[in-house]
Amino acid sequence: MAEFFIEISAQENGDHLIHKSSCSLLPAKEAIYYLGSISNVVSAAKKASERFAKPTACSQCSPV
Repeated sequence: MAEFFIEISAQENGDHLIHKSSCSLLPAKEAIYYLGSISNVVSAAKKASERFAKPTACSQCSPV
């Protein structure tokens, strides 16, 4: 299990990036939303899609 977060603000293309808590690209805590302790990024994206239009895995910490 890993702790996953999603960026609140979308990228220019509309994606909201999902990061593990250990990611070096994880934004400041004011700019992210906690998704929870989840087994993998695919499950994290499913949970994130309930609240965010285009959740996408961070290519640095969670390549699909």
